[in-house]
Amino acid sequence: DAFWLTYWSVYGCLFLIMDLLETWMGWIPGFYTLIIFSTVYLMLPMFRGADKVFRKILVPLAGLQELLMLRDSIQIKKQMLKDLDPERAKIVRKSIAKFFDNDDDDADPAVMKTELMQTWSTVKIPKMSMPSIKNPFGSSTSNDTGVGPTETTNLV
Repeated sequence: DAFWLTYWSVYGCLFLIMDLLETWMGWIPGFYTLIIFSTVYLMLPMFRGADKVFRKILVPLAGLQELLMLRDSIQIKKQMLKDLDPERAKIVRKSIAKFFDNDDDDADPAVMKTELMQTWSTVKIPKMSMPSIKNPFGSSTSNDTGVGPTETTNLV
């Protein structure tokens, strides 16, 4: 699992740093508490700490940002093909390719948003209908006749 591989990679680096600093800073109150809290932050999935430290510190130190982006794009493509039907996935892929193919050096978020909205305005979303459910209690209910309920209750 990628989560645990990332966690153990980051934890190994934390352990090396802790081991080096322990000689000089081990006597400071709270040093080991900080290490424990750091480990919990890295470990718990609700914080996604290991992933954040991996992406923001370890990957840039190794100079592998492009490979990480390529890996993420491959995962997004696989997820998109799994979640969407093939025709819809093809439309979304073309839309994404068109969005990234534009080499205008225009990083203005408002312009990017309008470009994306223009692309999505051409996408046709198929209408989905709910299946009809037969009434298991018979055909003469108050909802079928158009008359509201006739019962009243006094809650006193």
